Amino acid sequence: MFDLARFLRLARAQWSEQRRTWLWFLGVTLILHFVLLLIDVLLSDEIGRDHSFTHAGQMGIYFLGLVVTAPVFAGRYFLAMARPESAGVLLMRPASLFEKWLLAAVVVLVAYPLAYSLLFNVLNVPMALYAQAAHEALAASQPVDSRNAEILGGMDYRVFLPWQAFEEDGAFATIFLMLASAQGFAVLGSLYFRAMPFIKTVLAAFLLLLAIILSNSLVGSHGRPFLEFWGSEPLQDWRHAFLALAWFGVPGLLWLASLFALQEREVA
Repeated sequence: MFDLARFLRLARAQWSEQRRTWLWFLGVTLILHFVLLLIDVLLSDEIGRDHSFTHAGQMGIYFLGLVVTAPVFAGRYFLAMARPESAGVLLMRPASLFEKWLLAAVVVLVAYPLAYSLLFNVLNVPMALYAQAAHEALAASQPVDSRNAEILGGMDYRVFLPWQAFEEDGAFATIFLMLASAQGFAVLGSLYFRAMPFIKTVLAAFLLLLAIILSNSLVGSHGRPFLEFWGSEPLQDWRHAFLALAWFGVPGLLWLASLFALQEREVA
């Protein structure tokens, strides 16, 4: 069912055929990031006061880009399945069904977040250093007893590095599982819907999001018990088992469903 040499040949073939598409996707992501930073600089009166370039602001931009682009990339991995002429070639490759699914999981769950983090630093590090220098110059120009000096002194302009987002307990598991759920949903939609899979997946995600927001508003919890699972004092009653099942079961079931959806395509 799984052969390492065959899996590596499949990975090389996939990279040879899709590298331009993947690099273009990363390039467009980089350009959009640059445009957003440029607009923020142009609209800011003084970059030394801009909260977008603080340590927390950089972290927010990093997660926003990752949460938006990672599911889009995942939904485009099996884009060839939407075209009958290319779907047959993909399904007839000399590799097992599990190997094709596993390669998709590795590329989507591991390779893309790493590549995105690397590209994020390409733009973020120089901009953050520039903002830090502007902040120090602005703080030095303010009177010692002024209110502005107090405000500027409390702003943290350290350069944000992606691994710093996982320093808190449970942060890595929280981010990975939530992102894996979104990516698994995107992959499943791209395989389940035969016609216009991207549009239908986006529509299904929108309806699901509305349902989650509506249910949270009716219950009134606003997702707090769900996030408290990773707290320093996790729930000890039946809710702990239920939340553990939800955290690990949802992404697992979504990716397992994508495996069966790929199998249905291969059988068809």
